[in-house]
Amino acid sequence: MQELAYFNGRFCDPAEATISINDRGFQYADSVYEVVVAFGAQPFCLAEHLARLQRSLELIDLDITPHNINFEAIVREGIERAGFDRTMIYIQVTRGVQPRAHVYADDLVPTVIATFRPKPVIDPAMRANGVSVVTVDDTRRAHCEAKATSLLPNILAIKKAKREGFHDAVFVSPSGQVREATSSNIFAVCGPALLTPARSSSILHGITRKYILQCAKRIEVPLDQSPLTVSKLESADEVFLSSSVLDILPVTRVNDKTIADGKPGPLTTRLHKCFLEGLPV
Repeated sequence: MQELAYFNGRFCDPAEATISINDRGFQYADSVYEVVVAFGAQPFCLAEHLARLQRSLELIDLDITPHNINFEAIVREGIERAGFDRTMIYIQVTRGVQPRAHVYADDLVPTVIATFRPKPVIDPAMRANGVSVVTVDDTRRAHCEAKATSLLPNILAIKKAKREGFHDAVFVSPSGQVREATSSNIFAVCGPALLTPARSSSILHGITRKYILQCAKRIEVPLDQSPLTVSKLESADEVFLSSSVLDILPVTRVNDKTIADGKPGPLTTRLHKCFLEGLPV
């Protein structure tokens, strides 16, 4: 088992996968990415991840059709070559190499990169005790539904949260509506209902988020996708984050407010159990 990279048509050691300084992904974040996790040889929700990757490519006007790139084959071969029990696959597609210019040429060859590494292990104490988050103003890009690589606002927000003793930051719109965390979607439980910001151009269309909504339907939890305000989040019975890496991670503090009794709630636990039961083996 070893960390592995795919770079423009070949598998190699990650140290050998180097890009040009004129690559537009480096120069402009003119690229998109996707993160997939695999359990054994089975990538989780691969079709949905690749469909989102295609939507992201379309949103930034990057047409890979002429280049016959088979992402599914790359992912499956990389998982087999790497040989990890649980794998985190990072895929990035840039517009390609061009001397720095704001206007891009139409005939560029995309740079395609994928890395295969062990899936990070979440500390059991975090699941048992929950984590804390702090709300911040959302000043990010307009099209948050595109999983773009221009992540500087996210990086600065989570760094600020860490410095202040929080695990993560949650973006809030100028009108006070909760959107999402720096690399995950957010859910709240208020009474019997599960609340989460509605799918829109203001949040990432999380694959894991979608799967959790399916889990909620399966165990007959009522859903509410009305606007989620900071005050509603702070007074919720339960709060949790979701992403491919985190799956479901309880939140027990928002800003200076303890959520309920400060422990992961029963519905979060039920949803996580339902989530785990549906994973490929």
